[in-house]
Amino acid sequence: MINLSAKSLNLLRKCLEYRNPSLIPIIESDNEVSYAADFYNELRQIVGDELAAYGFRPNWGPNEYGLELENLIDEIGRLFM
Repeated sequence: MINLSAKSLNLLRKCLEYRNPSLIPIIESDNEVSYAADFYNELRQIVGDELAAYGFRPNWGPNEYGLELENLIDEIGRLFM
């Protein structure tokens, strides 16, 4: 399973349900898998797409959901940097 907090994993799962559900079994797999940076970047792109669509107020400041998504992008980035 991808090494994220339970809260972050749930948020990632929510993003994937709408944007690429075929990745859900991969992030939930119990197999000890070493993911490539490209995979993590794909996840970050998906979360970024969610952020762009729903994470900003009309004045372009991030809303609460947007802040959570920004934190998730950072957390995923730390997994491979």
